[in-house]
Amino acid sequence: MPALYSRILLTASLMLCASSSFIYAKDSPPSAQDTPKASAQNIVGGIAIKVNNDPITLYEIQSLSAKQHISKTKAQEILIANRLKDQEIKRLNIVADDMRLEQEMESIAAQNNLSYQQFIQALYQQGLTPESYKAKLKDQIQTRELMRNILLSADTASEETMRKYYDTHKNEFVTAEQVQTIRYSSKDPKLLERAIANTTLTLNGVEKTPEKLKLNMLNPQIAQMFAQLQNGEFSPILDAGNGSYVAFLVQEKSGDNTMSFEEAKGIIAQRLAQDHQEQILSEYFEKIKQKAHIEYVRQ
Repeated sequence: MPALYSRILLTASLMLCASSSFIYAKDSPPSAQDTPKASAQNIVGGIAIKVNNDPITLYEIQSLSAKQHISKTKAQEILIANRLKDQEIKRLNIVADDMRLEQEMESIAAQNNLSYQQFIQALYQQGLTPESYKAKLKDQIQTRELMRNILLSADTASEETMRKYYDTHKNEFVTAEQVQTIRYSSKDPKLLERAIANTTLTLNGVEKTPEKLKLNMLNPQIAQMFAQLQNGEFSPILDAGNGSYVAFLVQEKSGDNTMSFEEAKGIIAQRLAQDHQEQILSEYFEKIKQKAHIEYVRQ
């Protein structure tokens, strides 16, 4: 099960070093409140740093330093970055409710070719409960949403830069007007994979429905996905919600449509942001760190 566990437990904490570069901790830093063995003295009397009045304890610093084999100074930097990250999540009201966590867990199970119950059993075999896994998953989702918000709000390119990208990559924005497909849908992603692997099979639980898609009616990113598929190719398996999964077999494309610069600007901005995401995130958190009130109570 360790290999399976390494695939399904996808947790990462957003960290910021003093040098403004990002690192990802192997495990979320343990908090004193979550550690039963932490004594009252560790929690109450052992505050080492305050980040906008949020405490970091000596116990947390020592534990993270020992666990990740890093210096106490580096552990302090990581924990300060985590507090700043958590404060930004709270300030921006980024939430992940139980319904979303359940949907995410169902999706992760499907990606690993497991039923939901098999997935839960895999967690128990690794000494995790669904509740503890949800807590880690919640942190991951909120961190991911925070990063996405930062990247999408970043002013990464001037109008001139985006126009230059558009003019030199115009072929990337040529799409068919419409695509004739066969929509494969199922509640079981494993059945869907079997149907995709052998299109001559007729499987109970897999529906095949002809569907014509007008690309200008789709989300630009989804339209781009279809634009890159050739006749006879399948789209990736997509989560359709409500426990259903779909994939599209492209049969025929018709018409040519070149996206205008205005239509393409959102895609261009996203691509340019992705190219510079480490710099964007680093600068964003460095500004927050400079504005934060960080008080070193004791070493």
